[in-house]
Amino acid sequence: MRLGRKSVLATVVCLPLVGLAARPALAAEPSVAPPTPAESVGPRAPIDAPKPVVVWPTFTPAGDDASPVPLHRPTSVEEPLATHAHELDATLRDATQDLGFVLDLADPGPTPGHIRDIDMIDRAGKARPGERSGTGTWVVSARLEPASTDSFLLRLVVVPPNGKELRTRVEIVKGADVSLRGLVLLRDLLSPGLAAQVEMTERERKREEAATGAALTTPSRSPGRPVLAANGALFGGYLGYSLVRSSGSNDPRVLYPLLTLGSAVGIGGALLASEEWDIGTGEAWFLSAGAWWGAGAGLLLASGTNAEPSEGPYVVGLASGLAGVALATFAVTRTKIDDGDAILTHSGAALGLWIGSLTDLGYRGTTNATPYTGAGLGSAIGLVGAGAAAMFVTVPSSRVLEVDLGAGLGSLAGAAACSPLIFSDLTGATTSATNTRLFLAGTLAGTAIGGTAAWFLTRDAKPDDPKTHRMASMPTAGVIGQSETKTGPVPAYGVSYSGSF
Repeated sequence: MRLGRKSVLATVVCLPLVGLAARPALAAEPSVAPPTPAESVGPRAPIDAPKPVVVWPTFTPAGDDASPVPLHRPTSVEEPLATHAHELDATLRDATQDLGFVLDLADPGPTPGHIRDIDMIDRAGKARPGERSGTGTWVVSARLEPASTDSFLLRLVVVPPNGKELRTRVEIVKGADVSLRGLVLLRDLLSPGLAAQVEMTERERKREEAATGAALTTPSRSPGRPVLAANGALFGGYLGYSLVRSSGSNDPRVLYPLLTLGSAVGIGGALLASEEWDIGTGEAWFLSAGAWWGAGAGLLLASGTNAEPSEGPYVVGLASGLAGVALATFAVTRTKIDDGDAILTHSGAALGLWIGSLTDLGYRGTTNATPYTGAGLGSAIGLVGAGAAAMFVTVPSSRVLEVDLGAGLGSLAGAAACSPLIFSDLTGATTSATNTRLFLAGTLAGTAIGGTAAWFLTRDAKPDDPKTHRMASMPTAGVIGQSETKTGPVPAYGVSYSGSF
């Protein structure tokens, strides 16, 4: 069908009208909601939420000295202060809105007696009516007082929403510049960068502080894991070596694989134990004391019973080391072992080794023998005794080291004092057994005296009892008082005696 020129023109004119008529129908159809600010992506920034603000009226005085006049609104009798205060109020209210804040015009303001700093902080934690709790409100408060004839002390205080701090700007301004300088100070305190820095709710602040405090106060689990793993690897290697030597074989094709296997077993056992239980560094070193000093005591005792040590001592050392680990594990499960207890155990075993060696040599009456038996018995007794003491006493590690130092210095002093008894060895003559025993007894006595003196000197001083504390009596000569006269105080000279009798 052919259309005439008028029909085509009518069609062209009606098409836009049809489109306009169809637009409401299309708008009524369901559509995808625009993304919220939290869901928006890309370079477009989300729309800022409204920032409510409350501007309190200007109060006086504004100084930081202790004024007997309480904070109050300037009255008509305080001209021109009242005029400048009204102008400043109007300027601050307009400026907050120009800076993008929503001024709460319905806020009644503070009541008399509730305009202190703590009241501003309390108001900053309250939301506007109709808003969700926790949003808070900015609070602005100006303070003004005369400083001279034509100058004023201007103080502007701002508290951010849910804030616990007051941001303050203080200046001395001329009377004609009060409103202008108040506008500048307000702009500095409510700048976008500052607002972004302090825009944090109290809930978020408390969560951050709690997380920081937990990170600072919560210790890591099993801090003694590295110590336990290192000692476990070494003791596992000794286990493999003892098995090879007890079989009478020295074949490296068997020795090295067993050393590797034993070290792996030791590390694995240490890691499993530290993962299952919370093992501190003190407990790790305490367990190592039971293992190594126990193994050393067994090796020494087994060597002392054989003229020529063979493969047997390694098996005895392994068994005694395992027994030491078992005893140390029992102690760890019964009480808390700290670093001081671990050092006490190592120190007791070493001191027992030293005393047992000197005792064995004194029994033999010679210094030319190796005291295997005495050293083994001494280290075993010292290990068990110090380990048992560590379960019941608490001693600082520094004091244990100081006592060890005192015992060592005492041993050197005793040996030096008694050394003339064995000088004959230097000339080739034979020293009698009696002189040797006296020399060793002097060394032992020096050890005991040095250790006891160090223990006594490092003891904690008992605090004074306030009920029994008495002031030290002390005479005083010179100015003992003064007399007030019309011309001023006159000193009184003399002698006094003060204190408890």
